[in-house]
Order: sequence, then C-alpha cells, then structure tokens
Amino acid sequence: MKRYRLVIAANDILSDPARRRAYDACGAGWNGHPDVGESQQPMYNRNSKTKSRWSGFNDNSSPAGNATWDDWEQWYQRDTGQPQTPVYFSNEGFFTLVALFVTLGAVFQANNIEGYRTSYVRKIGDSTSECGRNIRERKERAIESEGGEVAIRNFLKSRKEYISATDEIRPSNKEGTNTYLIGTGQQRLLIDTGEGKPSWRKLLSSVLDSEACNVSQVILTHWHPDHVGGVKDLTELCPDARIYKYDPDVGQEPMEDGQIFQVEGAQIRTVYCPGHTVDHTALVLKEEDAMFTGDNVLGHGTAVFEDLELYLRSLERMRGEFSGRAYPGHSMVIDDGRQRILDYIEHRQQREREVISVLEHARDGKTPMELVKAIYKDVPENLHEAAAKGVLQIMQKLSREGKVVQRESDGRWFLVEQKQSDDNESSSKLV
Repeated sequence: MKRYRLVIAANDILSDPARRRAYDACGAGWNGHPDVGESQQPMYNRNSKTKSRWSGFNDNSSPAGNATWDDWEQWYQRDTGQPQTPVYFSNEGFFTLVALFVTLGAVFQANNIEGYRTSYVRKIGDSTSECGRNIRERKERAIESEGGEVAIRNFLKSRKEYISATDEIRPSNKEGTNTYLIGTGQQRLLIDTGEGKPSWRKLLSSVLDSEACNVSQVILTHWHPDHVGGVKDLTELCPDARIYKYDPDVGQEPMEDGQIFQVEGAQIRTVYCPGHTVDHTALVLKEEDAMFTGDNVLGHGTAVFEDLELYLRSLERMRGEFSGRAYPGHSMVIDDGRQRILDYIEHRQQREREVISVLEHARDGKTPMELVKAIYKDVPENLHEAAAKGVLQIMQKLSREGKVVQRESDGRWFLVEQKQSDDNESSSKLV
C-alpha cells in the first residue's frame, strides 16, 4: 500500500508542470505539500546555529529530507554565489602516509619473525629434550630386564671397584663426559654436550664469554644420554648453532662418513666407526693429526660395545686414520692413540683365546655362565649374569667365524672340531 501511495504521489508531481517546478526548486509536493508556491519556498540559512538551517517548513516538510547531492550543491552555490571547492590530498602527503604504513608493517612483521624464530628454537630444544627423556626411559626399561648392551654397561659400571682385576669397565660417573671446543676464531665447533648438568652450562657460558666467541656447529659422537644431555642448554646459549649426528634426532642434521667441518684454526673430518653404538663417529683433527675417539676408546679401561665383530673392524680402521694423540669421550687424553687402539684390539683377541682355551678342555661344552665363572674369577657372583651377556657376544662372533657351535637342546657351546669328534665317536658306537 505504501509503495502504491508513493507511485500516486510521484505521478501527481510529474504530471503537473507547476508542481514539477516546485519540486525541482525545493522538493515541494513530496511530503504532503503539493501546492507550495514560490513564496513558500524554503530558504537555507548557512549562518544559523540551530539544529535545522532550513526555514519555511517544519521538520516533516523540509526538502533536506529528500534532497540529493546535486540539490545540496545547487543550494550551496545559490546561497554563496560560488561553487564548492573540492579538497584534495597532496601527492606528498599521500606517499608519506603510505611510507608510514609500510614502515609500521615492516616493524610488525620483524617482531613476528623474531617471535617465530624464538618459538622454533624453543620447540627444537623441547623436542631434543623429549627425545633424550624417551631414550633414558627406554634404556632404564632395558636395564630392568637385563637385556642387550645396556645390561652389560650396567654390569661394568657396578664393578668399578674391581678395576685392578678386570678391565671391561666404563669410567666412573664422577669423571663425567669430555666435551671439546674447537677453533681459534669467533665461531667455534663443539664436540658433544655432556650430561646436561648445570655446572657444564655455566662453564661453557664462561668460556664463550672469556673467549668472546660463539658455537656455530656441534658434532655428537653418538646418541648416549651422557653425550647429548646438554643439547638443550647449548641451544639456549647458542640458538643459531647447527647440530650434527650420524643418525640425527629431531632438530639435528645428518652427517656422512668423511665429511669435513671447518672453523678458523681447525679442520675436522668424520670417521664412521660403529661398535660402541650403531651411530658412533670418531673425528680427526687435521692440525694435530689427532683423533676424538668418543666412547670407542677411553682414557681408562676399555669400552663396552653393541657388536663385537663390528667394533673390532672399527678399531682397525680408526688406528689407520691418524698417528697422534687420542682425545677420548671419558677420562684423560691419550698421548699415543694408535698404541692404545692396538692394546684394545689385542685385549679383545686375548679374551677370545681365553674362551677357546676353556672350551678345549670341556668335552661336554660350556654355557656362557660357566665360561664367566672360569674367566672372570674375581667378579662377584651377583654380577655374573650380566657378564655372561658379554661373553655371549664373543661366542656369536666365533660362531660366525666357524670356530664354535651351539647345541640347540641345552644351549651349550663347543669348539667345532671337538663337536665333530664327539659326533664321530657317537656314530662309531652306534655301528
């Protein structure tokens, strides 16, 4: 109905020339005053301080309620005698405003990028720490079940008071893990990160401050917690440092056998040498013709290993890669590194000879536990079960070499020649 009334009103205005002129002049006829004459046309008072500057009509009939922009321009020009002057924004002002917005945006983006970088570094540290915790939990579970290399390591640590009688022992915890800061310039290379103790972080921070240097590269010799435990502290002190490991964890980078790392004053070359662990890597320092041996060779005693045959091959290779000092993962520096490695090899061979010697006089064979009691006589019996797992690795190596064989029925081990002789005797009796 309302639309119908609007159509009728518009038709009344447009069909009558007088009303059309009145509407064009002041909008009359649209709000209920179709017969407005020229004497009743409203006037616009630009100096009025009242709410409505229109006179001649009440608020309901004011043409301002229906005026277009063209109407306002015509009334303004009629009242002032001059057209409206447009206000323009200068080019200089516009470009200044654009530059201001660009600068503010750049500052905002820079703050965001810095926040993202800090967050990324923190996530890397947290991920590395989480990996370390998972590894420690896995190793603790393995220790509880007395399985694999971890059980052997537990056995060897437990009998440190028998150093004079036995030699397959890791250094005591009080010696800690050796870490090495390499180079002479502002950017240095760090080998291993220790166990994650606060004292190590404090010492590293003090050295970096006194030397006015920073760590740009980190090489981890292997995955054991006492060598990677300080990664989080390191990344907090040197967030831009790149961390390398042969089998990298989250946030770390891979490295290859023979890879070269260069810092001012030093060149390091990697030597992949599994045995102590599957990811173990030694490092050759070119300037000294020396080797960082990790845990494959220690400054005191001998090392434990995951695979004896693989470990011996790695020792042979390491011995041919340098001729100077050996910087071990634990204990004191070794002046004649090659000789120490040779001692390790001869010691392992001696253990094999002892096992074979015992089997030669055992017509009924021996179990690993019986071999332990014959060879490790000075070791308390409560440690024999763990020691037997180390002897088992010797037996497995000898078996792959065709020197010993295991009887499946009871798990006893025999020399191959002895087993064949016994089998022949049994056959003769049957005939």
